[in-house]
Amino acid sequence: MVSNHKQGILLKGARPHLEFDESVLGVVLITLGIGVFSIQDVLIRTLGDTYPGFEIMFFRGLVAIGPIFAFVIFSGGLETLKVSHPWLNILRGLLALTSYTLYYMALQALPLAISTAIFFVSPLIVTLLSVLLLSETVGIRRFTAVLTGFIGVMVIVGPTDDGLSAEMVLPVLAAVAYAVSIIITRHIGKTQTGSSLAFYAMLTFIAVSGLAGLLLGTQTNAASYHPSIAFLLRGWVLPTASDAVLIAICGVIAAFGFYCLAQGYKVAPVSLVAPFEFVSMPLAVFWGFLVWSEVPSLLTLSGILVIIVSGVYLLQREARPDRKRLTSGRGVRLRL
Repeated sequence: MVSNHKQGILLKGARPHLEFDESVLGVVLITLGIGVFSIQDVLIRTLGDTYPGFEIMFFRGLVAIGPIFAFVIFSGGLETLKVSHPWLNILRGLLALTSYTLYYMALQALPLAISTAIFFVSPLIVTLLSVLLLSETVGIRRFTAVLTGFIGVMVIVGPTDDGLSAEMVLPVLAAVAYAVSIIITRHIGKTQTGSSLAFYAMLTFIAVSGLAGLLLGTQTNAASYHPSIAFLLRGWVLPTASDAVLIAICGVIAAFGFYCLAQGYKVAPVSLVAPFEFVSMPLAVFWGFLVWSEVPSLLTLSGILVIIVSGVYLLQREARPDRKRLTSGRGVRLRL
């Protein structure tokens, strides 16, 4: 039998160990979610030449809602769908839909790596908002690492002969909407499972994309528009069998990816896990080269290296056994 004294020691040591495990789990979940979403980016960019964005998101949602509902049952049952912040769930879903729509519009006009690079002002925005709205503690070294990653993004974008094109604004706006949705996720995630967060987000996606498709997807001559606008307004068409399979794959990816992201931001501090979304950058370069023969420049590769180094540094800082664990992620309040 373990003595009371030893039990006290074990109990005292249990919380730091639990917090460390939750931080690592959050990093793993975010990395997995971003990894599968990088595959979805390739599929949607390919499908976007023929199908409008809202149609893709509508049918993707119909496929995804089934696996997400299974996650709900597995992670606690129908009781977990009772939420205390229904309007924040709807707002979160609308912000996520806005973010993904703007980002996918950008993909139709920009190289995959450039779109992803510009979008990655979002981890910096998330980190700043986690301090301002969630009162999380972000040390100078961690903030410097995040800022270094942001500089890496700027190196990747770099100066161009054409300057800042209009479509480059789209992923910036997408990043802002995404960052605010993550802050809301952190707040309502205190009382919800990751599966319920994904479930209500996907319901919002289905309802709003279906309605928007009815109202906007009527332009039969949309192909003559700017590629980003055509992606938004192109009329709905019946998918071929092969394209229907690709859309269904997007649905499966969405179910798994949304669950990973929601659960990752639920179990770990935002300011820790957000920078690990930078893993999307080397994946974007890889898929861009493999599918569209988009060859990154040395400047782009240098920027990616900076991003990776900053992310690895953050993980090493969190993994140090003598590091005081970050507790501000518990009991946070959303100040809006």
